[in-house]
Amino acid sequence: MTTVHSNATPSADELRSQFWDTLTRELSEGLHSATPGQLLGVASTLLDITSHPDAAGQSTAQVVRHLAAWDRPETSAGALAIATLADDAGLRRWVRRDLADRGYTVPRWLADLHLATPADRAVELIGPFREADDVILGVTVPSGDALTAVVRIDNELGARAVDGAVFEQPIATVLHRVRTDDDPDLRIRDIGAADARARVTAALTGARPDELLRTSTQWQSQRCIVRWMLSCFPDGGDATVPGRLDDVDTDEVTTRFLASPWGRPWTRSPLLLLVEQVLVSGLGNGLGDPLLWAPRHVGRLLDPGLHDLDPDALDLDHTPELLRDLIRYGHGVRGVRSELTDASLLAVDRWAPAFLASVRRRHDEATA
Repeated sequence: MTTVHSNATPSADELRSQFWDTLTRELSEGLHSATPGQLLGVASTLLDITSHPDAAGQSTAQVVRHLAAWDRPETSAGALAIATLADDAGLRRWVRRDLADRGYTVPRWLADLHLATPADRAVELIGPFREADDVILGVTVPSGDALTAVVRIDNELGARAVDGAVFEQPIATVLHRVRTDDDPDLRIRDIGAADARARVTAALTGARPDELLRTSTQWQSQRCIVRWMLSCFPDGGDATVPGRLDDVDTDEVTTRFLASPWGRPWTRSPLLLLVEQVLVSGLGNGLGDPLLWAPRHVGRLLDPGLHDLDPDALDLDHTPELLRDLIRYGHGVRGVRSELTDASLLAVDRWAPAFLASVRRRHDEATA
């Protein structure tokens, strides 16, 4: 007898049933967990969908009421978690009344989640090139459970939040883990609670670059937890990225570079425009400092696609050599460790062959 294997696509009803089975299982596991993480993760995932700019109005309230109407302890707990993370006091009160009417109870951490308070410390983790900063902040709920968020803010994408994670640990524990990584170039800077809220709120406002950068699904599922945590912090802070250079005079930087031993070979007029253009490209590095060149920045400038430099107006054959001299000069001025400078110089060596091959190919095509 021939066995027939069915490759039929599941029907909409089957997919819907699978979704609800998975959802109720995860909500049940979260409700019976000793810590908040799992239930809040499920609630945050649903809230991220219903609060998306493309979602229909009142989507969050509809989902909350639908979960409560299912008349199961785990779905009612999920409804309360979503209403609390949404920071909707009216919706949260409605869910609490509905829970009482149905005779359901929830863990203390969930019942008192809206009373969470900020941790006594918030910090920024800062690297030497400031391509991205990590802001770490935490909250404690009255049950004693702690949540700590680490939010990666990309300074080269308009200081937008591009990744992050939430840990069920106090901020001191998370910081201890960071310190044990033994990164000699990582600096920890304390920031005020209001400034932490302002900085991360601004990073989460507007476009969602993480959707384009294919960041972790963990961050997407925890993003709304972070938004709720911020609501526990005082407002009125300063969202300015510390150390950002907004008004760099590239003419002055060029003059100082050319007056240095590393810049004197580039004082000839045919090369001056190249120097200026490389420094202008460097304004997109980290916090806008054209004297700091991380390997990532080197790779962007020496991209064979020639996105930052005009092959028709510049003598690009000299670009890698110029960049080496600029790195040595700039890193010396900024006090960058020699090991980091060596890494950037190695990046020039790695990217230069493909870059120069692209320059010569374009030249040959233009003269053919």
